[in-house]
Amino acid sequence: MKMNNVSDAQILIIDAGAQYGKVINRKIEELGIKTVFLPLNSTFETLSQNAASLKGVIISGGPGVGTAEAAQALKDTAFKLDVPILGICFGNQIIASAFGSTVESTKVREDGQFRIKVDVSSPLFSGMKEEQEVLVTHGYGITKIGPELKIIATSDGHIQGVQHTTKPIFGVQFHPEVDLTVHGREVLRNFCYNICNIAIRDVMKNRQALCLEDIRSSVQERTVLALLSGGVDSTVLAALLTKALGPSRVLAIHIDNGLMRKNESTLVVKALKNIGLDVKRVDCAYRFLNGKTWVHVEGCKNAQLSDCLNTIVDPEQKRRIIGDVFMHIMSELLNDLDKDKFILAQGTLAPDLIESGSKLSSAMADTIKTHHNDSPLAREFRNAGKMIEPLRTFYKDEVRELGRELNLPAELVNRHPFPGPGLAPRIICQLDLYPWYLENYNDFNNRLNLICSYHRLRATQSQMLNSLEAQLSDQKREFLISLKDHPRIYPVLLPVRTVGVQGDGRTYSYAAAFSCEAGAKISWDVLSHLTKLVTMLCPNVNRCCFVFGDKIEGPVRDITPTLLNPGAISRLREADSAAMDMLRQHDAMKLLSQMPVILLPLHFDRASRHDPSTKHSIVLRPFVTQDFMTGSAAIPGKHIPEPVVNDIAAAVSGVLGISRVMYDLTDKPPGTTEWE
Repeated sequence: MKMNNVSDAQILIIDAGAQYGKVINRKIEELGIKTVFLPLNSTFETLSQNAASLKGVIISGGPGVGTAEAAQALKDTAFKLDVPILGICFGNQIIASAFGSTVESTKVREDGQFRIKVDVSSPLFSGMKEEQEVLVTHGYGITKIGPELKIIATSDGHIQGVQHTTKPIFGVQFHPEVDLTVHGREVLRNFCYNICNIAIRDVMKNRQALCLEDIRSSVQERTVLALLSGGVDSTVLAALLTKALGPSRVLAIHIDNGLMRKNESTLVVKALKNIGLDVKRVDCAYRFLNGKTWVHVEGCKNAQLSDCLNTIVDPEQKRRIIGDVFMHIMSELLNDLDKDKFILAQGTLAPDLIESGSKLSSAMADTIKTHHNDSPLAREFRNAGKMIEPLRTFYKDEVRELGRELNLPAELVNRHPFPGPGLAPRIICQLDLYPWYLENYNDFNNRLNLICSYHRLRATQSQMLNSLEAQLSDQKREFLISLKDHPRIYPVLLPVRTVGVQGDGRTYSYAAAFSCEAGAKISWDVLSHLTKLVTMLCPNVNRCCFVFGDKIEGPVRDITPTLLNPGAISRLREADSAAMDMLRQHDAMKLLSQMPVILLPLHFDRASRHDPSTKHSIVLRPFVTQDFMTGSAAIPGKHIPEPVVNDIAAAVSGVLGISRVMYDLTDKPPGTTEWE
């Protein structure tokens, strides 16, 4: 896609490193408004190039903190433009600091969907209801308001929005650009149309035509070598390439990396051939599992060659090896052909670049997880002009819409996403207990138990509650007391780490598990609410699950040594196949956006302490989202019928070598869709 010129932009978006910065860009342009996206450290001269047409400025969120120093820097640039300003998250803190407010670490993190109250007399919330459901993700906030500002939004004692008393300057601590802020679009409309006074106009964008034009101008007379996984993105890419260039100039390759689902590669090739694509399948399982790449090791000047993939535990190294092996194979395929007559094509989407911390997305964003299509080697190909990515500005819902426009079959367009690295990020590798069983594990576990036992310990006036009490609002306290009416919840900190996204930054933290006595009538709503509370009150937990079966007491210490070897891969394949078959039997695939199935190296209920740990546990991660940048855990009884969930759990429990089945209750944020 061609970026708008600075000179004709109406809204300037200042990028502070937000995970959702490009989502702001998308949502504003959907309103028919031209934008330009510039980094936080841009000079006044750069920002003011579009002064003639500029109507407003939006300062994005970011992993930093809106300090007085950062506020002063923007006072000398963005604030001098003399147009309305909207600050989001970090941007809100910048505005607060600029006008004398105090911004500091809050007692409790907020990551997820929360209810807030807004001042509907503010033009930012004009025409909206007083109560709103929004996405909040931060560990810092405004604790004291400056004299020139007034509060226009609050939640449970937190300041969620401010407005200058005389100038058109606004700040919100939540994210109006994402789907989890239910009426965020109206907030952005109010800012652009009512506050910035931009005329409402219809947008007539033919994104398919722009893609076709982009492909033809980039490819010219060459032939395209397209890597196809069979997922929505690569299938739409292949259809676009074929329409733009004709089938004779598209060489479609499906690489079987040995990490695909059960029978997946066979089904992928068949499905693509059914829509007229001649796909060549290349079996590379051995090559991937024994793949290596160059990695930077702390304390060493030069990069070092990694160990083989099938011996690696670290999730980022696993992703980088897989991404680089993909690119090496593609490079070799090019060399076998006439490389000057060919160019690579990938179905890279905007979220891939955002989560990988690509400079194409943001100059400052944190790397949450390296996507295989944005590995360092992939970036070399991109920078050298050897690769095209026609979908790089698209989100998943937009790709699906494009697939429908291209008349692709519904079963392909609506397929659940499956990661390019296959099952690799869904197998949590670990060799023993101690790398993750840190000195402070017991402290974190005690904190978790304190939260879930609050309603019992409160009556004893235990001194242990003092630190927790200081972090509880009346609302949180009432909820924890209400747990007395729910079957007893047994919490435990799991000795495994998972990747999360909190405050626009990557976290690599513990997962917590809840269980109840066998046969107890649990409330999924209560467990969901408890998950939100635990990830707020336990800074070292970014994910919570419910464990099916009987209660689990005491620390979990039984680790089954697990690496990316055929045994672990086969076990997950069977569990994943059982889960997906049950979803299809209930015609429930359409109820979910995705359902990753994850293999954990945990053996619960071991018969004898003297026997080795040999079993694994499975986590179901049903997820509901539109753009895949944010989303909600699918709650049984709300998003998916509870009997369906029970049948899936039973089917997976029947797979040989499975110890327990769990259900991930975590929204995104604080947990990513995948566990790694």
